[in-house]
Amino acid sequence: MDCSEFDEQVVRLEKIKDVADRFVRIRLGEIHHSDINLFEFDYDLTLMVFFLNADEEIYGRYGGRDAEDADSKQSLTGLRYSMLAALETHKEKRPRVERKKPLQVRSLASAGNYRGCIHCHKVKEIQNDELKRLGQWSREKLWRYPMPENIGLTLDVDRGNVVKSVGRDSVAVAAGVTAGDVIDKIGGQRIRSFADAQTALDQAPVKGQLAVEWLRNGKRHSATLALKDGWRRTDISWRPSMQKYLAAPRLYGRDLSLDERKMLGLKPKQLAFAHRDRVLTQAKNVGIKSGDVILGFDGRELQMTAYDFQTWVRENHILGDRVKINVIREGKRIEIPMTLAK
Repeated sequence: MDCSEFDEQVVRLEKIKDVADRFVRIRLGEIHHSDINLFEFDYDLTLMVFFLNADEEIYGRYGGRDAEDADSKQSLTGLRYSMLAALETHKEKRPRVERKKPLQVRSLASAGNYRGCIHCHKVKEIQNDELKRLGQWSREKLWRYPMPENIGLTLDVDRGNVVKSVGRDSVAVAAGVTAGDVIDKIGGQRIRSFADAQTALDQAPVKGQLAVEWLRNGKRHSATLALKDGWRRTDISWRPSMQKYLAAPRLYGRDLSLDERKMLGLKPKQLAFAHRDRVLTQAKNVGIKSGDVILGFDGRELQMTAYDFQTWVRENHILGDRVKINVIREGKRIEIPMTLAK
């Protein structure tokens, strides 16, 4: 960091300290002594800030990340923005909110195997195990705290409820949301940060209607988003709590040359690799042979290399998924069913 960058950082810290001093600040370093029905958030993070009053009514949250970077959704300016919004909310006369019964993670039966400090991502693992124990588990539980981008909203890092851009062909653009709009509510919940948006989306239906309200030049707009099945799904491979659900294709080989692709009638950048001589047990058991040309799964034309295919599977499939491997063998196309394993 050069001198000018350091000076700018000092200025930002001074500005945020001025606002932070209007709060009573408490740092919770351990989650297993806390009420997880109150401090409920995306546990695959390194930081989450809650703004609440003495009655434990939460005004908002700040924090969050994506698959690319642990800090890309955070900034000191953005934190200050959310703190100021919380102070404004505190001035309002609001009805008392009925709270859930306090709950500590160690009181869950599925926490019995965990000793010592329970890290945040372990809370989610325990919660998932508890849902399975109670017969309430479903596949969609894997995709908790969906990204706002899943509905087409990229939010400004420094102003957490301001739309930076809207995804093409997304449900948000179909509803009429445009860059510069200020998202006020999602599903009835007030939005002042990326974390607020994720929290609201986490409570949205797997499929169905979702109300959104926004401000444009001071005028209020509203619409109902039509959420399609699968809208919550996103890359979970970076999440510590999800590692045991990740699958691997166990298919490896050499990318075909351009001439080889041409002979087979394949596109230049299409996934196509000749399986290596050694075929691993998982692939061998379903019928994969050395030299088979692998094109991917389920008839999808993928534009990637054999190396990138490994990552693609981890990002788009989970343990136990049934797929059909698309193969060219001796010039003929065949499909080979396989259940993905570790």
